[in-house]
Amino acid sequence: MSKVLVDTIDTRSGTSTMQIGSTNTTTINLGVSGDTVNIPSGVTIANSGTATGFSSSMTPAFYATATATRSIADSTWTALTYDTEVWDSDGCFDTSTGKFTPTTAGKYFLFSSMRWDTDADFSISYLGIYKGTSVDAQAGFPNDYYNFYYTAAIFEANGSSDYFWTKASQNSGGAINLSSSPYGNFFGGWRILS
Repeated sequence: MSKVLVDTIDTRSGTSTMQIGSTNTTTINLGVSGDTVNIPSGVTIANSGTATGFSSSMTPAFYATATATRSIADSTWTALTYDTEVWDSDGCFDTSTGKFTPTTAGKYFLFSSMRWDTDADFSISYLGIYKGTSVDAQAGFPNDYYNFYYTAAIFEANGSSDYFWTKASQNSGGAINLSSSPYGNFFGGWRILS
C-alpha cells in the first residue's frame, strides 16, 4: 500500500466533479480514530445511498393500545395501562404498568388518546402524560357523545431512570368505563433528538 502526502486535492480546470474510488473500490476511509472530519458551513451533503452508524435513529419508539374495558372512579386520577403493543423498538414499554422507560437519553415526542364508553354529557375529563410522579402534559375536555381526548408534548429523558405514563380523571358523578376500542385508547412516542 502506498501513501500520497498533499495539502489539497482539487479538480482540474473545467471539471466540477471529483470521483474518489472506482470499480475496484469497496471501502473508502476518511481519517483514523481520533481524527475530526470537518464539513464547512454552506456545504450540502447529498446522500443517494444508505447511511449507517449515525445517531439519527428515532428510537426508542413505541405504540400501544388498550382493548380491555377499564372503570375510572369519579374525581380520581387513575393510571392507564395498554394491553397491546403495536410496536416497541427497544423493549422500553411495559404493558403491565403502562410505563415507557426509554434507555437512550434525549428528547421524545409522546402522545396519548382516550375515549369514554358513554354518550352522557358531563362537564370535564382530563388526560395527562406524566414524567415520573409529575404531570407534564394535560388536556381537559367536556364529554359530549363519545368524545375522543388527546394530548401530546415533547419531553426530556435521561435514558436511565426517567419514565412516562398516562392518567385519566373525570367528574361525571360516578364511575364510568373507558371504551375498549384501540382506536380511541392509545399511548405512543419516539425519540426526536439526542
